[in-house]
Amino acid sequence: MRYLIVFAVIASGCSYNPVVDLRVSEDKAQLYQRDLSECRQLIKQNRSIFQLPNDHKEHTMLDNCLSNRGHSVLSVGG
Repeated sequence: MRYLIVFAVIASGCSYNPVVDLRVSEDKAQLYQRDLSECRQLIKQNRSIFQLPNDHKEHTMLDNCLSNRGHSVLSVGG
């Protein structure tokens, strides 16, 4: 039981957060959190129920989604 709790704590802290330079995209800076949330939702909708999560692919998709919305993403594919 103790190992399950430790694993849950470690797994919950491993979510990918791309590094974005908000100074470059000043007019988009106030929209960053909304765009990040919407991009994550789009990626979840793209994954079928039979497909296993592919972290590298999803990180790249998230970076591309944010870039296409005008944000300067520094971490590519996390």
